[in-house]
This record gives sequence, structure tokens and C-alpha cells, in this order.
Amino acid sequence: MLRLEAPSRDYDEALEICFQGITGNKNLLKKMRRHKQLLLNDGLAYNSAAASALLYTLPSIPKTKGDVLSVLGQLNKKEILSLYSTYFAPEKKPARAIYDELMAAANEKCPFCGGVGRPRNLDHYLPKSRFPTFAVLLVNLVPSCRDCNMDGKGEGVATDESDQVLHPYLDDDRYFNEQWLFAKYTPGIDPEPGVIEYFVQAPEHWEEAQKQRVVTHFDDFDLGLRFSKEAAPRLTTYLAQIKSLTDMSIDLAEAKRVILGSSIDLAPFVNYWERVMCLAIMHDLAD
Repeated sequence: MLRLEAPSRDYDEALEICFQGITGNKNLLKKMRRHKQLLLNDGLAYNSAAASALLYTLPSIPKTKGDVLSVLGQLNKKEILSLYSTYFAPEKKPARAIYDELMAAANEKCPFCGGVGRPRNLDHYLPKSRFPTFAVLLVNLVPSCRDCNMDGKGEGVATDESDQVLHPYLDDDRYFNEQWLFAKYTPGIDPEPGVIEYFVQAPEHWEEAQKQRVVTHFDDFDLGLRFSKEAAPRLTTYLAQIKSLTDMSIDLAEAKRVILGSSIDLAPFVNYWERVMCLAIMHDLAD
């Protein structure tokens, strides 16, 4: 739900820098170089599928596939995954510079939850356990917070377009520029402030699969609960500020505009949880 610019480096460069780190295993290095074009071809297939929201069509390896069985030419799963675990992520390897660049590009905001969480590591949009050839494909590596951790969500894979969570690098602009996240404010009984409840309502002109995708994203990352938790203390503050103005005989509509207007107008993106909350208060707080 938060757009990230696609990595500036390409897959070819990332592979070469990984290869530079393979200093103690000449046989593996030779084997990787022989299979480099196959890895690049898989990267092209990934980008092509993502452009049409068809990543779910890419073949995955079975959960029962052994680590030493070949999955790409003569490369086995263990060898391919070592590109990430041994030659990309470790701090002393040359490719760690790319890892750090990807993390820094998120600007301390997890794209899956719209910045509620702070990225802690790079996660694989398509899990490396099922798609090992994308282990160091840069557009498959997304800075993620602990709560949104894609690798931590098991080995399940999408089976159709509507099952796919939003891809921060490659998905259609509609998911990032058009509002699909909404909220409702339910007043409480004094002195309780009430609650903010979030829900999904995709634009009517979207296709059904596109509408379902934002529902999938919202549900899979438990955004309703997480946003409500973020909103609770802010709601109390906003209501107190609005009341302080109305106590000075300022019209409620004007008080809401003064207190909430900047948070709505200056929100970092259209589906930002605080912007959506402020719109709900504007609409649901009775005059």
C-alpha cells in the first residue's frame, strides 16, 4: 500500500556482485556462472508476469522438493539459496551493499502496512523456499517490518490474481494513487472517545480481481486491527482539541477543519491510516 521505487541496480549486476563474494568455493562459482543466463531468464519472466499481475502463474517448486535435487539446470535448491544466505545478506560480503541500499530506500517505512511498522530486514515477496531462483532478484526483495514479514507467513503461494498482496515495486499505480481504505468513527459514551474501524471499499470502476486484491492485502497483514490500534491514542487527542475549540464557541465544522485539515491535506499518500481516520471523524462526528 506504499509505493517503493524499483531498485536502480539490475539483476545481472546483483548476480555479479554476489559472485564476487564466492571466494572459497571455485566449483560453486563456476556452476553459478554457467547458469547465470537461466537465472536472468527467470528474472525477466518475473518482471513480465508482475506487469500483468500474473506472478501467481509462475511455477513454484513443491514443498517436498529436496534441497539437493536440481531446480534450475544442474543447480539445486541449496546452492541457489546460498546466493542469498551466504553471499548477499551477510555483512562482510560485497552484495551486502545492495541489501543496505534496498533497506535505506524504504525510508524507515514498511511498504506493506503503509509505514506503521519499521523495516527490520528484506523479505521475499515470492517466498524463496518455493521460488529459489528469485532469492536475490532485487524486485522480489522488499523491506518489511516484523508484523508484515512475508517469509514468516509460511510457504503458501497465491493461486489466482485475487490472492496476491500488493507488490510495492511493480503493481499498478491504481493501488497507490486511488483510495480504497476507509474508516468509520463510532462515538463512545462519555468519557470514552469511541472507536475508529477500518474497512476496504475499492473504487467501482476496478475489476473484481483488483477489488479482491486490496481485501486480501488488508486481511493478510491484519491492517484493520493494526490501524485501529494506531488510531486510538490519536483519536483521543483530536477529539480533545476539537472540544477545546467548540468550548470557545467555535462552530464544530470549523473546529474539525482547523484540527483535522492539515492531517488530511498533508498525508503522505491517499490510503494513509491517519488521513483516513481524519476523514471519518470529519464525516461521522455529529454537528
